[in-house]
Amino acid sequence: MGNDQESLQLQLPRLQACLQHVSGESHGPEEGSDAWLLLNGLSAADELHEETWIAHFEQSGRWLAEQGGRLDSRISSLQLYVDALSTELQAIYAEPGQAAQLIKAVGLLHHLQSQAAIALIQGYQSVTDQYRLESNLTTQHLEQRLMALQRVNGVSNSAIDLDQTLEITAQVIAEELHVELCSIFFYDDLQRVLTLRATNGPRPLGGMHFTLRLGEGYSGWVADKGRPLIVNDALTDANFSSEAHAYHTDFRGLMALPIIFFGSAERLIGVISVQSSEARDFTRDEISFVEVVAGIIAINIENGRLYEQTDEQLRRKVHELATIHRVSYIIASTLNLSEVLQIITTQAVHLSGAERSCIFELDPDRQRLEVLAHYGLDSNLVAQMQIGVGQCCAGRSVQTGRPSMAVDCFQTDETCFLHNDPFVSPEIHSVLCVPLKVKDKILGCICIYSSHRHLLSSEQMQLVITFANEAAIAIENARLYEETRHASELKSVLLRELNHRVKNNLATVAGILSLQRRRSKSPDIRSTLAESVNRVQGLAATHDLLAHEDVSEARMDDIARKIVGVANANLCPPDKYLTFRVDTSPTIIPSRSVTVLALVINEMISNAIKHGLAKKSTGTITVKGWEEEGMVIMQVWDTGSGPDFESIVDEQGETSGEGLGLSLIKHLISDLGGKFALRREALPLGDEADAPLVEQTVAEVRFPLVRRNRISA
Repeated sequence: MGNDQESLQLQLPRLQACLQHVSGESHGPEEGSDAWLLLNGLSAADELHEETWIAHFEQSGRWLAEQGGRLDSRISSLQLYVDALSTELQAIYAEPGQAAQLIKAVGLLHHLQSQAAIALIQGYQSVTDQYRLESNLTTQHLEQRLMALQRVNGVSNSAIDLDQTLEITAQVIAEELHVELCSIFFYDDLQRVLTLRATNGPRPLGGMHFTLRLGEGYSGWVADKGRPLIVNDALTDANFSSEAHAYHTDFRGLMALPIIFFGSAERLIGVISVQSSEARDFTRDEISFVEVVAGIIAINIENGRLYEQTDEQLRRKVHELATIHRVSYIIASTLNLSEVLQIITTQAVHLSGAERSCIFELDPDRQRLEVLAHYGLDSNLVAQMQIGVGQCCAGRSVQTGRPSMAVDCFQTDETCFLHNDPFVSPEIHSVLCVPLKVKDKILGCICIYSSHRHLLSSEQMQLVITFANEAAIAIENARLYEETRHASELKSVLLRELNHRVKNNLATVAGILSLQRRRSKSPDIRSTLAESVNRVQGLAATHDLLAHEDVSEARMDDIARKIVGVANANLCPPDKYLTFRVDTSPTIIPSRSVTVLALVINEMISNAIKHGLAKKSTGTITVKGWEEEGMVIMQVWDTGSGPDFESIVDEQGETSGEGLGLSLIKHLISDLGGKFALRREALPLGDEADAPLVEQTVAEVRFPLVRRNRISA
């Protein structure tokens, strides 16, 4: 073995050059590197040297892990060096008879590679295992801290009273930091003192009534300075001895932090102090934990304070909104202007905190303001009150179209209507006037009078503006209603007169056609004229209906009864006994559709008499109508034998248009966007439950119902 080692040592320059070539370096390998250790192992292979050599690789593996290096890259580099050295050894021992030396050298090289790889892995793994252990401990520690913070946050957001919440919080802090005492003080900014509110351990002298002034003791120092205090041994500092000796037990380690709410302005809530019986240096992590708890307490206390402050404001806002809603409802449900305005003046006073109010209406022709409603003012004074535009606060508000406020203007403004009232003017000091505007048109103004010697707040002004808008809407609604009512009455009279005259004209035309029919000797002409007379008289009956009912609409069954009466008188032959039935139908038909529907019904009844019942001496004609999903459906049933469907129905099931009556129905109903259908169907003869089924002909029209917008009081 010794000769082999000597042989390898003689080849070191060559092996070193080989490794330089592999690594791409001009010199080396560097001492302590993997390549250097491999060369060193090849040239000096003994047990003591091998232990040191393996220790080097283990340390190298630890360094690699600590620096975040990759182990696989390191093993790959080692394999590259081994492959290069193995190739070089084969070249060195290429002579015959050197095979045994080659095998020993290559075997030693691979043995060194195995040992080096194992040592690298062991060193690397030892560090990663340590990191993993430390990470697990850190994770457990953070989870425990998080659970403690969750407990504190949970009790802070619960329904538990404040003192119990603080007691639990102090207990959680003491348990988490492993200290004997945690105390929570609250600061009273009026008395400028700290008062003990909670503690987990022994209470100081004076119990829970223990107080500290600003700057007194370590808690007072923290409250005064507004920054944390960390002391290894509080008993050694004379500045803190007054608080440190307030307990029966000596506490040395100290951490005290201020409880501050960081809002729009910093506000001191109190102090948290943590103390241990032994001297102790608290870590940054422990300080951060207590700071988070202090933040939770600060937010909880501030939320409670804000809740108390806003609770009353919320109740007041709810009352204001309910009042405004009630006024809006009254405006929407009644047109009694005096009642609405009186409610507005009353509620405006109550909600704004004033004593009196007044609503003026502008007379645009006279440019004068007159009182429509008031509250808290003398009725005799109000009755004779008139203010010109531009006079007094009310007149100037109307003139400018902007709200105005003033204090103690009643004594100096001679145009004010309160100037000469000795009872009111001394009691009233401030006034707010808001114009009543609708679409940039000024209708008047509302004035609020208060005994306070200051201007009303922006919230009060906004409230009065809301009431001003309500009053303006009420006045405008009343005006519009009167104008609409007058116009509607005039329109109704004119349309009734128009329908009456149209009815008379149609009656005249029907009379002329009847005279012509009687003089004609041709049966066909007399039949045609009879149908025309029937149609004209049907229209005349419809206009007579509109002349006595609502001029813009009529009920379906009323229209049908009018047409049935006319058709029965004109078209029913004297040798036939026909029964007519009109079912009740309260559906309202607008005027645009009334005349068209009357003509359509007339034609359907005419066809039923002339065609359906032509071969029968008796029969029944039933007229039904109803509304279904926005469609008007009108049907005429007859118990006759039915029409010749082959001549009147095309391949698509539509009427072919043959015959004047069917053609009229088709074209008239198309004007309304509707359709006509004719079919045979087994239907009950009557409304009784046990009425027999009879094969009947059904003529049906359906068209969309378009209602007009109605104005209701």
